[in-house]
Amino acid sequence: MPAAIDEIVKRKVIQQWFNGLPRDKIAAENNLGAGTVTSIISNYKVGLETLDFDSIRQLSIEIRKQGLNWSDLASHYRLYNYIKNSGAAEEKIESFIDMVHSTDISTEKVIELVNQFFNISKSESIPLDQVSRYINKKLEEKQKIDEEIKLMLHYKIRM
Repeated sequence: MPAAIDEIVKRKVIQQWFNGLPRDKIAAENNLGAGTVTSIISNYKVGLETLDFDSIRQLSIEIRKQGLNWSDLASHYRLYNYIKNSGAAEEKIESFIDMVHSTDISTEKVIELVNQFFNISKSESIPLDQVSRYINKKLEEKQKIDEEIKLMLHYKIRM
């Protein structure tokens, strides 16, 4: 049976999770497996669900440390419900946000690009999962037209 995780490490994991660090980064920084981090967080959430006052007190402390209050938490809770009701998995959303942060493109630009992607799908009546293929097809068509124009110009110059 593996050794029990020190309570200080557990609290650090929870604090890093509150700070928005990705699971893999928390695991690496605490020399833990990613599954262990998930387990620590899951157990912490169970503590909140069962009215474990120590967990609730820790949550209140973390909220204040982040410069938030319970009103802010209510807004975040609304966003959480919006995401949950969309059917998206929390882990996938977190992974997407982590991916966005690891690029040189600003978050605002990524949101703009995703919106453009949806607008193309809607305006061209193309299923969303086929927009990429549609764009590639249009780029190929453009390249062929550009090549034909060059040939025509080249032919016209020779005459």
